[in-house]
Amino acid sequence: MKRPLIFLAGLPLLVWAAFALPDVTASAKNLWDWRHALILLSGTLALWWMSAGMVLAARPPRLEKFFGGLDHMYRLHKHIGIGAGLIVFTHWMLEWLPKNLAKAGFIERPVRGPRPPGGQENMWVDLAKDVGEWAGYILLALVVIALVKRIPYRYFRWVHKLFPLVFIAGAFHGLMLMPTSFWQHPLGWLTACVAALGVVPAVLSLSGRIGARRQHIAHIESLTRHPDDVLEVRCRPTEWPGHKAGQHVLADFGHPAEGAHPFTLANAWNPASGTLTLSIKGLGDYTRQLAERLTIGQAVRLEGPYGAFTFDTDKAGSGEIWIAGGIGITPFLARLEELARQDVPSGRPVDLFYATPAAHADAYPAGLPELCQAAGVNLHRRYTDTQGPFEIGDILHHAKPGSSVWFCGPEGWGLALEKAVRQSPATPPIRFERELFAFR
Repeated sequence: MKRPLIFLAGLPLLVWAAFALPDVTASAKNLWDWRHALILLSGTLALWWMSAGMVLAARPPRLEKFFGGLDHMYRLHKHIGIGAGLIVFTHWMLEWLPKNLAKAGFIERPVRGPRPPGGQENMWVDLAKDVGEWAGYILLALVVIALVKRIPYRYFRWVHKLFPLVFIAGAFHGLMLMPTSFWQHPLGWLTACVAALGVVPAVLSLSGRIGARRQHIAHIESLTRHPDDVLEVRCRPTEWPGHKAGQHVLADFGHPAEGAHPFTLANAWNPASGTLTLSIKGLGDYTRQLAERLTIGQAVRLEGPYGAFTFDTDKAGSGEIWIAGGIGITPFLARLEELARQDVPSGRPVDLFYATPAAHADAYPAGLPELCQAAGVNLHRRYTDTQGPFEIGDILHHAKPGSSVWFCGPEGWGLALEKAVRQSPATPPIRFERELFAFR
C-alpha cells in the first residue's frame, strides 16, 4: 500500500524538480519567493492526490483487480484522502501564516509593487481564489469526519457526497492559478490531464452513475434472526452474473440516509437455487435496526460482486489456514459450501480456526462442524469468553512452507497475524490474505 502513495507523491515532485525548480533557484531572491514556489508545489500535489482519490472512488474493475479487491482499493482511497487533506492544510498554512505574521509585525515582507488594474482576467483569478479557499475548508472537514468514527455513518456519507463538487472546485482553483510558465513544459499539461481524469468520475458521481452497470435488483425471500445478533438475509436477484466464494456486494436496502453498505456473500453461487445470502451482524445503529426494517418481498439493490478474497488456487500453495473472528466467518462459509459440492477433493490440507465470544445453542452459523466435515476442512473452535483467544504460534504451527493464511476478523488480530506471518522464516514464504472490513 505504501508504493502507490510514494509513486503519487514522487512523480509530480520529480516533474516539478525537473521543469520548475531550475527557474525557482535561478530567480528566487528571498524566502518569500520560495514560499510562493512551495504554495504552487503543494497546490499541484493536492490536485494530483484529490484526482487519484476520485478515480479510485469510481470503483473501476481493472484497478480493483490491480489493487487486490475493492476493500484494499478503498483503504488506499482513504489514505489518499487523508494525505490530500494534509497537503491542502500545508498549502493553506503556507499562504495564510507568513502573511498574517507579517501583518502582526513579527516578520518583514518585501515591498510589493503596484497591482495592475482589475479586468476580466483578474475577476476569474479572484473567483478561483475564493472557490479554492472554501473547497479547502470543506475538504479538511471531510477528513475530520472520516477519521472520527463516533460520527454516525449517515452523516459521513452525506458529507462525503460533497467531495465531487469539492474536487471540481479545487481543479478550477488549481488550473486557473497555475503560472503561465507551467504551461510551457510537461508539469502544466500533466497536471491538466490528471485533473481531467478526476473530473470524469466526479461527474459520474454527481449523476449517480458510479457502479450502475454492476447493480442488480433482488427480492428478500427469508429473514432469520440468530441469538448472537446476526440477521441472515436470503434474497433472489432477477439477474446475477455469479460470484466467487469470498466476494462481497454493496447492498442498498432502500434507506436514503444510509445508502449501500458492504456485506460478504455467505453462500457459494448455485444457479440452480439462484439465491444469495447476506449475514449481517448488528455492530451499529443501522445494522441493529435492519431486522425490524426489512420485510419479506422487499426489493434490495445489490452492486457487485466485488473483492479478491477468493481462495484462488494460485494463492493456495501447499495448504491453507483459515482464521475467522465473529461474523468474519462469512467468506469461509461460502468456500465450505463450494468445497462440499466438489466431487474431487483439492488434496490440500485446510484448517479453519474460528473464534467467537461465547457458546450459544442456536449460534450462527448453524451446522458448522457438519459443513466442515463435508468439505474436508479441519475445524478448530474457540470461545474466547471461557477459553481465551487462539495463540498465534499455535495457529501458525499448522502452516507449512508455501502455504497460505486467509484471515477475516477484528483488525488488531489481523495485524498481529500479518506481522507474525511476515516474520516467519518459512521457505517458500507463507502467503497472507486479509479481507478489510472497514471501508470508512
